[in-house]
Amino acid sequence: MTNRKLRVRQAQTIVPFGVGAILETQGESFVAADTGRWYLAKSEVVESPRLAARLKVSGFRSAPAAKNDFFDNDKAAGVPCVRFPAWLFCGACRRMVRWNNLLEKPGHPPRCPSCPRNPALVPMRFVQICPRGHMDDVNWSWWAHSRPKATAQPCGGKNEQLSFLVDETSMGLEALRVHCRRCDSGRDLLNLLDNKSTHCSGRHPWKRGSAENVCEEKALVVPRNAGNLYYPVTCSALDIPAPEDSGGPPLDPAVVDRIREDHHLWQAFLSAEGAIRRALASMLADDAKVTEEELFILAAYETGQEIPGGRDGFAEASSHAEELSREEWEALNTRVPINEKNLVTRPLSWPEGRTAIQELLRERFEVTVADRLREVRTLLGFSRVTPSLNSLVPVTGGPRASWLPAVEVFGEGIFLSFDESLLAEWEAEPSVSERVAGISRELEQAFQQDRLLGVTGPKLLPRMPMLHTFSHLFIRQLAFESGYGIASLQERIYARPGGKRHQAGVLVYTSAGDSQGTLGGLAAQGAPEPLAETVLRLLESGSWCSNDPLCSEHGARGPAALNRAACHACTLLPETSCETGNTLLDRVLLIGGNGVPGFFQPVIEAALDRAARTARGQA
Repeated sequence: MTNRKLRVRQAQTIVPFGVGAILETQGESFVAADTGRWYLAKSEVVESPRLAARLKVSGFRSAPAAKNDFFDNDKAAGVPCVRFPAWLFCGACRRMVRWNNLLEKPGHPPRCPSCPRNPALVPMRFVQICPRGHMDDVNWSWWAHSRPKATAQPCGGKNEQLSFLVDETSMGLEALRVHCRRCDSGRDLLNLLDNKSTHCSGRHPWKRGSAENVCEEKALVVPRNAGNLYYPVTCSALDIPAPEDSGGPPLDPAVVDRIREDHHLWQAFLSAEGAIRRALASMLADDAKVTEEELFILAAYETGQEIPGGRDGFAEASSHAEELSREEWEALNTRVPINEKNLVTRPLSWPEGRTAIQELLRERFEVTVADRLREVRTLLGFSRVTPSLNSLVPVTGGPRASWLPAVEVFGEGIFLSFDESLLAEWEAEPSVSERVAGISRELEQAFQQDRLLGVTGPKLLPRMPMLHTFSHLFIRQLAFESGYGIASLQERIYARPGGKRHQAGVLVYTSAGDSQGTLGGLAAQGAPEPLAETVLRLLESGSWCSNDPLCSEHGARGPAALNRAACHACTLLPETSCETGNTLLDRVLLIGGNGVPGFFQPVIEAALDRAARTARGQA
């Protein structure tokens, strides 16, 4: 960074402060630059062959860890950031200054050169973004001169002297005004946010000094902390025993060995271009007895480019999430213990003398405790205005690179595998199908459809919102029982349709990037006795909400109307804990109501019956 102790945790360099995101700290505002500007000498390699094979990259690297406070040179550890917005103003004299790197003083924030006490300058509140992912400062000079006074002689925006004024007699944006002291032109910000004539500069903040790109989109002016300013696209994978088909390039290993046999010719081919590259391809193909097409496929794999005839790892992020999920489901959904370096699991059995409630729970799911697991999270890119993969900006800020930024997380978890026959019987209920059909229709029109398809699969099964709601209530209850904070727990929902069998499981695991993720408190809650009590308590909390009956009886709600009976008082989680951004939730599918049978309704009825008999002294 270009300042003092402006630190973020290494895990936060993926989300929420990844490439292209705005970081506000200590009254200053920055944007993380693309990976092409990272100083990689001290960057550590993050191993995840399965994820690399799916995304068609050669590997991953973590952000260089900063062990001291010296962030003021290009080769310092940490992620390089640039100050943004570049337009700053003084809270005392209200003068505006367009800042640049030449004005930076290492170890000191920007200060007003006009005031006697040199107060710190404050970044402007608004920036402009476009649907193609560009972001730049608002052209304040043009705005100040777009509506000059009739009696004033405008200076034409040359050598302007701008001020950011506040009218205490007005309210809202009408009270804010950009004024040119040179020609006395000015304009308030009343129509700034709905201005339709702002052109996009085609730039990113870290490329401000380079030539402008051509962008035909109209820019949208938003506050610099607006929710639609940054939509990160991430992908993660658990470290599981690698499937046989995901260990390397999409070619026969014997073919790869023949291609790499002549090392010098192969390296020359990778770096060559044009006619020289084609000539080397012909020579190498003859020597290795392979086709030129196979050469270009392997070259694309090793350099991180799109594989000819294959799918782009960025554009098919939802597809890769589904493929990774199926591999994890197959690895976890087994009663055989796993004792790998980064994955240790223990299938647990319900006790012999189990109660009636424990029997009902045993019929619904089996339990596997993960005493140790490892997750690798990578950032593919980001979008602005709307979370669309069609306008994805790669983390390189340009053509794809051979590696992606990533972090590794060690933790523990509880995996619940639900009974397929009971789920299928419950899903066949007409009232259940009808209720979920409404959510499915909303999903088909949702702006988040591309991202959510990676979680739901090609078809939204009724089990998906039910298991997702169960997972949210489970995390909220585990936060009381295990000692972890809610934000330290994360979910993975396995509810996608399959050819031979559908997925039906929930994994709740720790998502802290340090030793907090392996304290043992979560694994201990997977034992049958405490787990049964935890499930009863989460069903009890899910049966009633402080916003009922509005919450349970209200129709479509939430982002893109993808929720039903769910609100902040009963179900929603921090965004970092949820796979779907707090969508596809419905308590009714879990506990029943409104003529819809809940999957856990028999458990609730049995618990109420036991409580009634206990109250009558019959237990």
